[in-house]
Amino acid sequence: MCLEGASRAGAGLLASISDSRLRAHYVWVPMLPPDDASAAARAADRFAEARATHFWDAERLLARRMAQVLGIGARESIGAAGKDGLAWDVYLAYGRGANALERPDFWMHQLGVTHAPRLDPDEWRRRVQEMLRP
Repeated sequence: MCLEGASRAGAGLLASISDSRLRAHYVWVPMLPPDDASAAARAADRFAEARATHFWDAERLLARRMAQVLGIGARESIGAAGKDGLAWDVYLAYGRGANALERPDFWMHQLGVTHAPRLDPDEWRRRVQEMLRP
C-alpha cells in the first residue's frame, strides 16, 4: 500500500479535476507487515470520494496478473519477495469505453521499472485531462 502515491495520483487528481466522468479505482495490496484489511479500510476512508471505489487484493491476485501484463518483474517490484513481479504503486489510466483491464491507455509507476514513466503528478494530470477532452 502506498499512501503517498494514492494521495498524489489519485486524491490529488480527483481534487484538481471536477469532471464527473473521471473515476478512480484504488486497489490496496499488502506489501509491508502493517498492510492488512484494516489498514486498507482506513486508507479507503482517508481517500473517500464519490468518484472513487476501493478494493482489497489480499492474495495479490490482481497485482500478479497486472505485473505480467505490464512486464514488471520481481526485481522491478521493489519490496516484492519471491519470483513473481507485483504491480503495486502503479497508476493506470483508461479512456472512455475501455473494457480490457490488461490494456491501460497510459500508466506510470513508483517502482524500479525502466520501460514506463515514473509518477510525475503534473504529467499524470495533463495526460488524464487530455483523455477527458471530447
